[in-house]
Amino acid sequence: MNKKLKIKQSAGFTYVELVLYAGIVAIVITALVPFAWRVVQGGAKSAIEQEVFSNARFISERIKYEIRNATQISSVSATQITLIPATGSASPVVIDLVLGNIRIKQGAASAIQLNSIDTSVSSLVFTNYTSVDNKTKHVGFTFTLTDALSSAREEFQETTTIESSAELRSN
Repeated sequence: MNKKLKIKQSAGFTYVELVLYAGIVAIVITALVPFAWRVVQGGAKSAIEQEVFSNARFISERIKYEIRNATQISSVSATQITLIPATGSASPVVIDLVLGNIRIKQGAASAIQLNSIDTSVSSLVFTNYTSVDNKTKHVGFTFTLTDALSSAREEFQETTTIESSAELRSN
């Protein structure tokens, strides 16, 4: 009595397996999509922050450099400073705010914009702290830099205010 047992093998998924696998895939996708979206938004926010902060740092350091290396403060107004450089030339260095851009003009050369086109300066204030006896020539400045994108979305908005000062080294 040799009876061969025949085992029936199925070639597909059962309905329960299919529902179970679809549920697992749905749970994984539901968890990964919001995470991936936050990563993309974080990258955009980081790029905007980096643009604004690096521009602010550059502008601040350039203004301090020009003040420190000047021999004399020619004039200081709320949004403009005129310095006489130490290079021996009598042509002044002018730093000002025009149409949302901080510019520097050296002598007869045309003005150069210090901030990038992706940023805008909403305010620039110079304050002259020179002593009465003119022994200490010191200038303070404050400016507010904002990203130039006109978006209502939070990840595309960044603003920073820098307040600093510098003293002429030629004192």
